[in-house]
Amino acid sequence: MSACAAIHKESIEVVNTILADTDFPIDGFYLVEYDSDKFFSQKGIFYNATDARFYDDSIYSTINGVVASVVSSGCLSTGV
Repeated sequence: MSACAAIHKESIEVVNTILADTDFPIDGFYLVEYDSDKFFSQKGIFYNATDARFYDDSIYSTINGVVASVVSSGCLSTGV
């Protein structure tokens, strides 16, 4: 079993997080497996399938309150 985000099939918003096998069927939903030691997911955040990350907003601009480009560049610790 793995940590999974449950998302409506026609959406990108996380409805719930559960422990399940990724092939566990939930009618109307798909599951996205994530490593809870590396990534954060919770109800109300948004999944971007292109980069397999979870964002605070539907335009993928912030991750855990930090501007996504800062997180992606690896400059989070220096603030650059």
